[in-house]
Amino acid sequence: MNPLINRQIAFNLGSSDAWDIFAEHRRQVTSLLGDSSDQSRICVLGAGNCNDLDLATLVQTHQEVHLVDIDADALSKGTSRQDLANNAAIYLHGGIDLTGMMDLMNHWHPKSTLSPDDISAIIQAPMRCLEQLPGPFDIVASTCLLSQLIKIIVDTIGEDHLQFVELIQAIRMGHLLLLMKLITSRGQGLLITDVVSSDTYRELASVPAQSLNQVLVQLIRQGNFFHGVNPAIIVNLLRQDPILSQQVATLEPIGPWRWNLGPRHYAVIAVKIQKR
Repeated sequence: MNPLINRQIAFNLGSSDAWDIFAEHRRQVTSLLGDSSDQSRICVLGAGNCNDLDLATLVQTHQEVHLVDIDADALSKGTSRQDLANNAAIYLHGGIDLTGMMDLMNHWHPKSTLSPDDISAIIQAPMRCLEQLPGPFDIVASTCLLSQLIKIIVDTIGEDHLQFVELIQAIRMGHLLLLMKLITSRGQGLLITDVVSSDTYRELASVPAQSLNQVLVQLIRQGNFFHGVNPAIIVNLLRQDPILSQQVATLEPIGPWRWNLGPRHYAVIAVKIQKR
């Protein structure tokens, strides 16, 4: 199997028993996804083990809950852990490569040179997922997935590559375009992403909740955040990019909040998007 896919499966296995420590993060994510009519259809990209989703709540507030991940086994086990494996409202879409390019990316290395056509393909390839999903949906959420997609660039091309920034921008744009395409007219999107971890800011776990926003702003000013997930840049893209901005009616930044993943803590933000 593709090593990039194996890495994601290993990540899911490592957090498969983390239901309890996900509690606050799960509450935050589920509350953002739960505000809709009982006739709505919701799609969660990067659902994984479903530890960040209270599925019992979601099936009460939505007619259909579609869960998407490259790791089909994680989706299956995640719904089983919540005793909802056979719930008619839940649809599992496993084995879907949300980059559309993992087979090709697996051959990248620090000396690879990518052409303009390659960069264009990175932006457009996620659209292949549209054929595999029964969209559009009333609500589409990307749950801490963007940083994982960008990490593929870090792990293959490397941070010192001359095209590193260009590739990150292409991955991010492709993901945002897919997110918007999956949302029905006047529907809602949620981009939820981790921004920084206690690996580079050890005090993150002990920052008071009321001070977290101020600390995160300072860390971003210092350049201490994951590649490609600067909240201000993401919001500006959605507001100013010629293609994305035409689809956006309103934007609402939310957070940050803290995500406890056991040995590591993350600061997480969300951007709520109302589609035109």
